[in-house]
Amino acid sequence: MVKRILLKYVQMTDRPLFRVFSCLVRPITNMPRSPLHQIAAFGKLIRYWKSHPLASRNLGWTIGRFMRWQIASRLLGAPVVLPWINGTKLVVETGMTGATMNIYCGLHEFADMAFVLHMLRPEDRFLDVGANVGSYTILAAGVVGAEVMCVEPVPTTHKKLLTNLAVNDLLAKVQAVQCGVGAKDGEFIDFIADRDTMNQVAPAGYAGKTIQVPIRTLDSLLSEFSAVLWKVDVEGFEEAVLAGAADALANPRLLAIEMEGDSPNINRIMSAAGFSKYVYDAFSRELKPLSGSQSVSHNWLWIRNLEEVQKRCKEAPLFDVLNVKF
Repeated sequence: MVKRILLKYVQMTDRPLFRVFSCLVRPITNMPRSPLHQIAAFGKLIRYWKSHPLASRNLGWTIGRFMRWQIASRLLGAPVVLPWINGTKLVVETGMTGATMNIYCGLHEFADMAFVLHMLRPEDRFLDVGANVGSYTILAAGVVGAEVMCVEPVPTTHKKLLTNLAVNDLLAKVQAVQCGVGAKDGEFIDFIADRDTMNQVAPAGYAGKTIQVPIRTLDSLLSEFSAVLWKVDVEGFEEAVLAGAADALANPRLLAIEMEGDSPNINRIMSAAGFSKYVYDAFSRELKPLSGSQSVSHNWLWIRNLEEVQKRCKEAPLFDVLNVKF
């Protein structure tokens, strides 16, 4: 009924409401420019916020942050430096889906990001593969104080990553590598280059703009960098990443990996390396074995040496985001 009423209003007024609504929602959802699609897209955002552990605590404030950012960013028409967590900052602009979700929700991928905060210590090293503009890297290096190697293949996104590092005075603490990660050193792969921060490995037959990106293996990248925690977000390219990481996976100092992709082959590789899937509750700080086929967070959490990881999480300091402590 609500959709029918809104659509009728849009049709009666030569679509002025739709123009505003489309301007606000389309960059976040990449949905087609039709009234029903835009209304449905905004409804999907509302449902996501209702399920989010931080955003749901005060949904009105979350919607307010969304509206303020969408309007202000268009009025300014330029990147904006916004305060984030524990004195860190994010340089954001329209089209940065994940980064702007941090504005609305505090921590976009709450369980995964909270695990990074609780797991790491200042003396640790963290690997961020598929760093995008650097949200996880800023949490690890800027909030916790860990040393970080982050990898982002697309030159335009890598420049935005460097900007975020510079604004947070982290250039000396972070190695920001511009390359792809795969099974063999020295190869090149086509990456999509016309989707801003949503760029990824180009599928066969992609008709848009692409660029060729050099590939390095994690075994070569990590030959002198021993990380206790990895985050791997490579949009379906995870098997190739693991294929070039046999030595790195065998490093006993590596305790946990957050990885977006899942497949029988990934499960085989990770199980052979001694890892098991867990779910993290950031409020109780408990790790529980994952049952069933679905993950409750954005990434699959693989743990090796459960006792050590659990101890780290339990002993980590409290963090306060949007007036919620965890």
